[in-house]
Amino acid sequence: MSTSRLHLTYTVARRLGSAVHQRAFSLSSLHQKSFGALVQEIKDNNKDIHHISPKDLHVISSSCSQSPPHIIDVRERHEIESTGTIPGAIVLPRGILERDVGKILKQDDPRDVVVYCAGGFRSILAAESLTRLGYGVIEGEQDTLDNKNKPRVWSLSEGFDGWVKNGYSVEKK
Repeated sequence: MSTSRLHLTYTVARRLGSAVHQRAFSLSSLHQKSFGALVQEIKDNNKDIHHISPKDLHVISSSCSQSPPHIIDVRERHEIESTGTIPGAIVLPRGILERDVGKILKQDDPRDVVVYCAGGFRSILAAESLTRLGYGVIEGEQDTLDNKNKPRVWSLSEGFDGWVKNGYSVEKK
């Protein structure tokens, strides 16, 4: 094999090896992140997701407000069947949220959206999906024409468990 051909083969192998190593490294980093770490990262970095306590949601949903928030339960059907939901909640399990939310909520609906799960973790992921789909207001741009009618996206801290722990009513489905 000629020296130039050997050098070319070596260079290609080295680049390919480097690319494979980088890909393997990025995949190993991805697999090593825990669910809790992912949720915390989203909470820390996505400023379009707001957090609401069970007490504050109860006050808002119980008041005579003209435009109460949409409340979306993202738990699985078997969880809902055994425990019920927050009264008036829309059942839209996490697995189909992105696909079906547009059938229920319009992008220009001015009402806020509150998502919840059992403990407040899956709802963070659901809230992130909603903001990525265009729901929610980008901080600092609340008064722009494009964002004027967009609802804010909230995640219920402590989830349904927190709602029940505070003694609020539950609707059986």
